[in-house]
Amino acid sequence: MNFLHLLWTITVPILLICVAGALVARYQEVETRSLSTVALYLLAPALILSALPTANLRGDHVVQIVEFTALITAVCWLVAWMAGRVFRLDRATSQALVLTTIFSNSNNYGLPVLLLAFGTQGFALGTIYVILQILLVNTLGVSIAASGRAGGSGLKALYQSPLLYASALGVVLSLVHQPLPGGFATAAKLLGDAYAAVVLLILGVQLGRTRWSAAARKSVWIGVILRVVIVPVAAKLLLMALGIRGLLAAVLFVEASMPAAVNTVALASRYEVAEEWTSMVVAVTTALSFVYLPFLIAVSR
Repeated sequence: MNFLHLLWTITVPILLICVAGALVARYQEVETRSLSTVALYLLAPALILSALPTANLRGDHVVQIVEFTALITAVCWLVAWMAGRVFRLDRATSQALVLTTIFSNSNNYGLPVLLLAFGTQGFALGTIYVILQILLVNTLGVSIAASGRAGGSGLKALYQSPLLYASALGVVLSLVHQPLPGGFATAAKLLGDAYAAVVLLILGVQLGRTRWSAAARKSVWIGVILRVVIVPVAAKLLLMALGIRGLLAAVLFVEASMPAAVNTVALASRYEVAEEWTSMVVAVTTALSFVYLPFLIAVSR
C-alpha cells in the first residue's frame, strides 16, 4: 500500500512533468540552454534565498549532516574520478560522471519520500541536507560542469555565478536569524517554487530528444552502477564509521541513495557537457529507483 502511494504521489507527478516537456519538444522547437540559464541563474538563487534564512543551522544534528555531506561528496568524487580514468572516458563524460555520482535527487524527489517514510521529523532533517546539496550543486556543480568543456575554467564560472553570492547571503541571513523582507521573501519563494518544475521540464525535453538506444552504452551503465550500487554502499559504511544512528542515519542514507539529480541535466545543458549521456543516466537511475528505493528504506535504520 505504501509503495503504491509512493508511486502515485511522487513518481506520477515527476513523470507527468517530464512527459509534458518531451511532448512540447516533439512538436515545438525548445532551446534548453535558455531554460537552463533561467533555472541556474535566477530560480536556483531565489530558492536558496527562500530556504536558507529560515533554516535552523544549529545543533548536533546539523554538525553531523555537514560532516556526512562533506565526506560523502569527497568519496563520490574520488570514486567517479577513478572510474573515469579506469574506463578511459572522454573529458566531458568524465565530468558528467562526477556530477551524477556526487549529486542525488534529494530535493524534489527525496523530500517527499522522506515525508512518506519517516514523517515530519525525517522531512525536517532532510531539509538541512537538501540545503547543503543546493549549495554544492550550484557552486561545486557549476565548477565541475564548466571544467568539462575543452578549455573550460570551472573556477572562473564559479566566481561569475550569482549562485555563489546568493548562497553566501543566505547563510549570513540564517546565522543572524534575519529573514528576507516581506516583498523580497514572497518574490524569492515564487521563483524558487518554479525551480523543480523547470528543471524537470528540461529533463523531459532532453529525454524527448534522446535516442534510447544510448542506454545500451557501457559508459551509461558505469554511471548507473556508481549511483545505484556504489553510492548507497559507501553511504552506509560512512554512516557506520561516523557513528550516526537512528532516524538521522536513515534520512541521510535515503537522501544520498536517491537517483541522479535532475539538476545535473540543467548543468550539462548549460555548459554543453555530455547532455545526452547525463539525461540517460538520470532517466535510468530514476526508473530503477521505483524498484530499489522501497528496499533501501527498509534497510535504512
